[in-house]
Amino acid sequence: PAVLHHRNPVTRVQGILQVVGNIDNDPAQLLPKPSLQTPPSLQSPPQHSTGCAPFAKTERVRVAKIYDGDTLTLSDGRKVRLVGVNTTEMGRDGQPDQPFARRAQQSVSLFVRQSDRIELLLDAQTKDHYGRWLGHIYNEAGENLERHLLQQGLAYHVAIPPNLTLAECLAKAERQGRAARLGVWSDQGLLPVKAKHIKQGGFQRVQGLVTAVQTGKHWRLALDKKITVMIYSEHQHRFTQAWFERLQGKNIEVQGWVYQSKGKWRIKLETPYGIELL
Repeated sequence: PAVLHHRNPVTRVQGILQVVGNIDNDPAQLLPKPSLQTPPSLQSPPQHSTGCAPFAKTERVRVAKIYDGDTLTLSDGRKVRLVGVNTTEMGRDGQPDQPFARRAQQSVSLFVRQSDRIELLLDAQTKDHYGRWLGHIYNEAGENLERHLLQQGLAYHVAIPPNLTLAECLAKAERQGRAARLGVWSDQGLLPVKAKHIKQGGFQRVQGLVTAVQTGKHWRLALDKKITVMIYSEHQHRFTQAWFERLQGKNIEVQGWVYQSKGKWRIKLETPYGIELL
């Protein structure tokens, strides 16, 4: 589970994919602009996807159970993990709910109950390592459930390759919820964790000073000499090495799942959507 902290609003950079420029004077230029070398999934979406509309044929389904804000079970027994979002954790085994976890579950329930028809659209990778189906949920009007959650501030946007078809649309939806300081972005939301204070794994927003930059087979950023941000070789094509090397001495925030490897804290960075300059 994510680390629980109540928060005051943190000013962050608007816009995920911006032109690489003078990041000393213009933080909004931290991240690379989509180009012909950028995978289509990270370029501006085609016109039909601007509202996170279905990009392929959907399947009509019935929802049997809503497990939490980002996972549900269908009437045929399939468990579906929503693509592109991560909600705060429901309390399990005597642990309390994290802020807005119950609200996210209720929002999904209301979305389903108010829909005459629910449609499932599987993405490029159809299953995760838990055996859950990875998909997008729509109502009869073609409205996207993940976008609905993000606009309300009831989920974080997570862009996990190869399921990036709606990544830009969902990033915009998150910015809307954040700009309005709704849900997890309100005073009752979750506070980012300082890198030097990392004590457990799970989904977190980690802030720290880049104290070392290393390129090679895998690229690494050290934050406060405490946690390493890893960009593995298969994900480096979404970034530029010049951009990466200029992060030395910058304060950044990285969003993702913290884990331990050989006793050291790490967090994977797979797309530019997961990092911001502070």
